[in-house]
Amino acid sequence: MPAIQLGIPQVPANPTSEMGGWDRELHSPASLSFLLGTGGDRRIWPDAITRRNRYGTRTTSADDEISFSSTTASNASREGLMAAGVELRRLIDIESRSPVASDRWFGDIRERIVSDLGCTGAQVILAASGTDAELLALCTIAGLSRRPLTNLLVAPDETGNGVPRAAAGRHYSDLTALGSAVETGAPLEGLSPGRIEVRTIAIRDEKGKPRHQHEIDADIIATVELELKLDRDVLVHVLDTSKTGLPAVTRQAARHAAALAPGRVRVIVDACQFRGSISQLRQDLEDGFVVAVTGSKFIAGPPFSGALLIPAGLAGDIAASSDIPAGLAEYTAAQDWPATLRQRMTFAFKSELNLGLGLRWVAALAHLDPYAEIDEPRQHLVKEQFVRLVRSRTGPLSGISLHQDDDGDHLGSRAMVPLTVTNSAGSFASFEECQTIQVLMRGLNEGPICHVGQAVRVGPRTVLRVAASAHDVISVSKRISAGQSLHQAFAPIESRLDVFFEKLSAVLRHPLDA
Repeated sequence: MPAIQLGIPQVPANPTSEMGGWDRELHSPASLSFLLGTGGDRRIWPDAITRRNRYGTRTTSADDEISFSSTTASNASREGLMAAGVELRRLIDIESRSPVASDRWFGDIRERIVSDLGCTGAQVILAASGTDAELLALCTIAGLSRRPLTNLLVAPDETGNGVPRAAAGRHYSDLTALGSAVETGAPLEGLSPGRIEVRTIAIRDEKGKPRHQHEIDADIIATVELELKLDRDVLVHVLDTSKTGLPAVTRQAARHAAALAPGRVRVIVDACQFRGSISQLRQDLEDGFVVAVTGSKFIAGPPFSGALLIPAGLAGDIAASSDIPAGLAEYTAAQDWPATLRQRMTFAFKSELNLGLGLRWVAALAHLDPYAEIDEPRQHLVKEQFVRLVRSRTGPLSGISLHQDDDGDHLGSRAMVPLTVTNSAGSFASFEECQTIQVLMRGLNEGPICHVGQAVRVGPRTVLRVAASAHDVISVSKRISAGQSLHQAFAPIESRLDVFFEKLSAVLRHPLDA
């Protein structure tokens, strides 16, 4: 396959030079910043004035901003921008005019993901977002099934907003990542409206209190047994980490469900937050589970970099399938798929490649590569210390608390703290009030620009989420390896937390008038 050619201004010979100057030189429509905002739907399109997307993040260097928002989205890091610039230059190779073939370039990205996760033999299909990965999973599993399919979705209110529609095989927006105008809520071409049914399992009760794991597992198994009796195949979701840090559906229950009818019950692990352990994801693949991840949450790459990991035993079946719904072509490009799969498929792709998606994964891999090299005990140590530091700063803060229903050991392994917000009347703040606080934190009043995870409804409460990212874990680990104590290694992050909470305190005093 021939390499792609792009018109783009000359990249400086020294890619480690000042990124701001580099970005100014590349401010044409073909600039790196522009390309990082392409190949996704409207959520990542930058505003013409602020240069921020709907998440409030940028694809240009933002070293002066404080970010603890990796549960939602992060600014592109300096390391990520450099890596993406180098790889863009490698792809088009302005100087030697012998650019690398695009299929090799995308293949290298997939190989790095496989290597970082240690999941040799698994196949990687790139996806523009976690929601797109849900569509990919549903359509590939539907292509293997000859029966009606039940998609058993866990905690739809604590996954992506578009996931319930995608889980039903419907367009979740009016525009796809590849630029196709579609009707929101309409079924994808090739999926009859009545074939896919979604059943949901809650992980909290109506008051927002987490349900016991054994109750959730019992609901999952009972629902699978019922759907099998109705002669339906089933796709079971395991939620590795919800928006508020909760796991849902034990792996033991998932294995039991899959064993009820091998080949008819499939399991997908939603690890899009990427906050659990890599060793667990590796085990999931060995157990035959499909795994959905993103490089844009904990890994802190630019928004809209997802992937679906296919276990080796299932990949061949997918490649041989001739019934993948045609409508999936509005969401996935040929180069998103490994050659070993697409060359055996009869599926008609409409797009050859999604360059923006590839560049965003390159930026994410600038974090994932070094993070994967840190042993898991140290990863866990750093995550737990971060949670302790956040907790220590919430006590004296008026208007913010760590609710008992959001506490637990799982937060330490996820490096995430949900903060319940109360208003000036002492009542739980509304969702809209919390959204306002999040936006005000990104303003210039009361201190530097600060990013916090988007508001999430939890029963009658709404929480904002403060979280560490892989980039934070990497920086602390490097300082520990250089001989610093854990306390010393955390000093830069503690300083940022102090500024963050000082600003949050000021915003909370007058959130609607600031």
